[in-house]
Amino acid sequence: MNDYERIAKVIRFLDEHHTEQPSLETLAEQAGLSPFHFHRLFASWAGVTPKDFIQCLTFSHARDLLWRGDSVMNVALDAGLSGPGRLHDLCVNLEAA
Repeated sequence: MNDYERIAKVIRFLDEHHTEQPSLETLAEQAGLSPFHFHRLFASWAGVTPKDFIQCLTFSHARDLLWRGDSVMNVALDAGLSGPGRLHDLCVNLEAA
């Protein structure tokens, strides 16, 4: 498997499992690499770190749920966050960027 295919596989995995907030180790396992090598390879191909990528997916998912009118607590939990405070932190950090 070449590097492009590894990263594409992980991105597809993240698209389906971002609400589980997978760890770097889990993502590296999907790519068949060590966490250190995977992190460097992902950042090189995607232009952002795996954590930043997951945060963007989580924020997009949460924003869609909020626009639908779901409660803040339900949105936070559905997005895989520990509570409304984490959702607030995520929104502040990404909207400020």
